[in-house]
Amino acid sequence: MNANLDCFGPRACFHHVGMAVRSIDEAVPGLTIVTDPIQRVSIGFVEFSGLTVELIEPASENSPIDESLQKGNKILHICIEVPSIANALDECKQHGFRKISEPVPATVFENRKIAWVFSPIFGLVELLEAKETTG
Repeated sequence: MNANLDCFGPRACFHHVGMAVRSIDEAVPGLTIVTDPIQRVSIGFVEFSGLTVELIEPASENSPIDESLQKGNKILHICIEVPSIANALDECKQHGFRKISEPVPATVFENRKIAWVFSPIFGLVELLEAKETTG
């Protein structure tokens, strides 16, 4: 039986897996690539057997993924989309996650905010603030 861990609050849902590559174009030729100067990475998305995968390559010297690539680490993080990053940061703290970056706009997500948290059990998680909905 599966357990339901609600670490990020109500309506949090899986968004994608982040994977490091040396070259997005070598991995998937012709893929649309967006460079995020704040994160110092270039990004492309691909559907991989029903799973959304964010391919991430270094966009500058001292990119945050350089060390992962040097170590041979490919899977970097999972991304959870949340209605409110502030609420998700408060909620996940109660489950052993610690914030490792303040929320910042992300170019590839139309400047929606992202934040990074880490758990010694679950690893690195990117929080992505959901698009505002009007109703």
